[in-house]
Amino acid sequence: MGSSAALVPMDDSEHATDAAATPISTALARLSCTSCRDRKQKCDKSLPVCRRCTSLRHDCAYPSSRKSSQGKRKQVRDLEAKLLQLEDQLKIIRGSTDTDNYRPPQMVRTAAASPNVTCSSPVGSSAGESWLSEATIPQRGDVEEPHNRQRQQLVDWLADRELESTELDDVPVSPGLIKKLTTLYFNNGYHCSPMIHPSRYLESLHSDPPDRQPPLFLQFVIMATGASTDPLHAPLAVSLYRRARKFAEEDEAKGYQEPNAFTLAHAQFWMLMANFEAQNTLFSRASLSLGKSIRIAQILNLHQLNRGPQPPSLFQSHLGRQSSRALDWIEMEEHRRTWWVIYSSDRLVFATSALPSIIDDRLVHTLLPMPEEAFTRGANEMPEEHTTTLRQALRERSSPASRLGARALAAHLFYRAVDLEAIESQSNAQGDNNQVSYWAQQQEVGNDLLALLVSLPGGLRLPANIGCQDAIFVNILIHTALMCLHKTAIRKAAEDGGRGAEAGFIKAQGRSKLLAAAAQVIAIIRSIKEEDLTEALKNPIQSYAAYIASLVFLEDFAVTNFDGSSSNVVFLLDILQRFSHTHPVARMLAGQLGQELGRLGLVDAGMAQGV
Repeated sequence: MGSSAALVPMDDSEHATDAAATPISTALARLSCTSCRDRKQKCDKSLPVCRRCTSLRHDCAYPSSRKSSQGKRKQVRDLEAKLLQLEDQLKIIRGSTDTDNYRPPQMVRTAAASPNVTCSSPVGSSAGESWLSEATIPQRGDVEEPHNRQRQQLVDWLADRELESTELDDVPVSPGLIKKLTTLYFNNGYHCSPMIHPSRYLESLHSDPPDRQPPLFLQFVIMATGASTDPLHAPLAVSLYRRARKFAEEDEAKGYQEPNAFTLAHAQFWMLMANFEAQNTLFSRASLSLGKSIRIAQILNLHQLNRGPQPPSLFQSHLGRQSSRALDWIEMEEHRRTWWVIYSSDRLVFATSALPSIIDDRLVHTLLPMPEEAFTRGANEMPEEHTTTLRQALRERSSPASRLGARALAAHLFYRAVDLEAIESQSNAQGDNNQVSYWAQQQEVGNDLLALLVSLPGGLRLPANIGCQDAIFVNILIHTALMCLHKTAIRKAAEDGGRGAEAGFIKAQGRSKLLAAAAQVIAIIRSIKEEDLTEALKNPIQSYAAYIASLVFLEDFAVTNFDGSSSNVVFLLDILQRFSHTHPVARMLAGQLGQELGRLGLVDAGMAQGV
């Protein structure tokens, strides 16, 4: 490209004479003149007057220093941060660590959509096939500009177009990345929803014909969950989540022409979507996804697998083809596990959001899950271990056969502890007759929680298994349920203080049990290693438990002025703030707690705001 001065029209007769009459020094200025800079034209920096100002008869003046760019520093930092995130995403997708082989994302999208590139599906049919065409990967010889100039161009490109992560939604996923993210899910995220058989799922990814592979929407939500568990791949999680939702919507639209639309994969998919959305504080959307999962599970009769003959149903025509054949015991166990994962989530949503539960316990006729080891080892014969129904397990107070069964029992008792508040309201409205019922149920739930705590399987007991996420979750959930149970009892005893001499004793006993449960929660959190705590607090329930415990200690400090309670609150605030950059729920709860502590003067303004 020639000099920009060649683009300026000049009159030879007049301007040439003036240019000749003006002596031009060979010395050059350090900066462009203000006239050329304002017009965004190239300046030759000649002294004392540049050639352009001489030819156009403009006043020519050189600035003594550069303009300050302090006002733009934050914007530049934000754009550079977004640029680094985008570069990481593209390097991960391509499986390349060479940052010199970089091209802006619109070039990737153009190449991926090129008629010379065959990308009929984001997931290929054979393990050896590359889902990312070579046409989308720039070669070193194609890069004509230095990397730093490309970097600056992309910064400008981001600023002009306000790039969002949707730019990566159409980029094909390589087979290596599919394997990596799926492995991350089963290694790091599977314990949250242990319902899919790991080895059978991995084998089905390479099934032939392709229609025997897991549906694309299920594959992508598993990859999104796996990506969210690893800092290197976390930037890809939201993009994969959106693609999973897109495939699910396309599948739903296709279902209008195919009446046999629902399979187990649909129930599992919406359950995993609800988990992902809840972890990212999309609580309303998570509630809707969970509702879909519950209804699909009920249509599939997952809640009545051990009832025997099923009653007539209008939804029989909507069952998938799998329902017409006998299931082996591993498939049956996967159906059971899917139900209890969904059931536990329904109970936890009610206990933490006050939304009505969808599942009626009276209609549940499915046995609790078998031990995890029996399920995952994939034997063809049913194991000798036997399990029970939820009602039988509560009645006998026996040790749960599996970790998932213990989670389901703890979630059910958490639900009952919170549900007693509704019974309390009914008691106040209907008089003394129902008060006996409330206290009887309060004592029953409390005894059931303590019985579950002491009867947990060996693999879930603390502190021996403090590195096990299932053990952390179940124990914290039980103590959180105890906190909710005793907090309601204290309030009720205070309201009934004039009706009986036992009110004072009940309040004192309830406060002691409340503080003991909160102390157990903080003791567990203090015992967890940093890397395990990072994973534990990704579960919104565990961040919620830390928040509830902090409120208990805060209330105790307000009454007793005990420094130990104040220290516990500050410790829990620090924990929530420490993980707030990567855990949206922890960030939300830390903000609420920090504001309250700042208002009371327990922490300074900087700590209250997480600075």
